[in-house]
Amino acid sequence: MATNLQDVLENFDFTDSIVTEVKWAGDLIDLIVVVDYYWDIQDGYDTTRLLKIIFKNCKKADFQFSKEHLLTLDEVNKESLFTIVLFKELAESSDGQNHVGIFTTDYSKPWLSVVCSDVMLEEYHLAPSTNLD
Repeated sequence: MATNLQDVLENFDFTDSIVTEVKWAGDLIDLIVVVDYYWDIQDGYDTTRLLKIIFKNCKKADFQFSKEHLLTLDEVNKESLFTIVLFKELAESSDGQNHVGIFTTDYSKPWLSVVCSDVMLEEYHLAPSTNLD
């Protein structure tokens, strides 16, 4: 779907998409963030797709929640903590690395900031469940 960061930034808008899964892959150096891609509904589809954002060869990955926005577990809408409000390049690549941020509850501090060699995007397909009954 997209093979580099510029491709992702130019062709996809992750605003209002929800992070559904985060995991390490590729010998634990690739970070995968799966999102329920909201814009499919806006484009006239009945359902959304799950898209896999792959941060290749991560050198650094920082997760942060703003303490100002945290309420008690009974008061907070947990889905809103993982709804993307901004996906952007944090700094120009001067060292051959991509510096990318995913913002959820706060436009000034990313929920996830990543330094990686490249960013790719693929459609995520759930593995079919096997019924052993």
